[in-house]
Amino acid sequence: MKNDQLINKKYHILQRKKILRDKDRFIYNEIANRINQAMVSINFSLNSCLEIGFSSQKIYKNICAKFQKINYFAIDILEEILFDKLTKTSMSFDHDEWHIFEKKFDLIISNFYLHLTNNFDILLKNINQSLNCNGFFIATLPSLNCFKEIKNCMILADIETYGGAYKRFGNLYSIEIINQIMKKHDFKIPVIEKDILELRYKKFSSLLKDVRNLGNSYMYLDRKKTFENKKYFKKIEDIYWNRYSNNNQLILSLEIIFISGWKKDSSQQKPLKPGSAKISLQKALKEI
Repeated sequence: MKNDQLINKKYHILQRKKILRDKDRFIYNEIANRINQAMVSINFSLNSCLEIGFSSQKIYKNICAKFQKINYFAIDILEEILFDKLTKTSMSFDHDEWHIFEKKFDLIISNFYLHLTNNFDILLKNINQSLNCNGFFIATLPSLNCFKEIKNCMILADIETYGGAYKRFGNLYSIEIINQIMKKHDFKIPVIEKDILELRYKKFSSLLKDVRNLGNSYMYLDRKKTFENKKYFKKIEDIYWNRYSNNNQLILSLEIIFISGWKKDSSQQKPLKPGSAKISLQKALKEI
């Protein structure tokens, strides 16, 4: 299979188009706000920045407000999604077909997008190679427990309907695997931590709409080709209300992994010994 292709890229583009239907983009914006907050204390000059996957203007506007002369680039597999951005430096291409940007960027950011790849290992390698010396990388990813409520309900609905469970969400990565890959590609002072965004809904249709609009459905070549009917989703809704509701509201937990690291530079402090880090991401950034 060419380039170890696993993701159905045409279906990936269709999934990204769902984001365009969501004018509020509440979840993407909320995660973007947390990325911006994590970068508040970074004190160094930025001349160039790359955002991988453009699902919210929050990060772009924040960076450009602070660094008005910055060269801000954004890439996404879906060209239409880049029309949201007010700068000309945007490129539509598949990040699994990486254009080499060796030592080009002072900052690389990604908001809930890097997990949508055929090879996370190679992607992080390309990101590191594209950073200038002392360049900074920060990204968010869904954790293995992200969307656990609706995942569990779908498994139960599948077993009841089909006698077994289909894969409904994409492949995700544990903190241990992410840490191994970051060390492998020589990210310095890596920080990895989790945060939970707990959402509550009065209607199952609103919850399902937000999940769909994230464009994170299972999009690999072995995905189930037929779509489910209303009866199937009514079954999920019934299970959901029974298992994951409180005070007449449905609960949806987004467990998010924040990762960050620096490109090697002689001016950096030496990293702590494995297992000795005892501070949060924001406090770690304040000390840089």
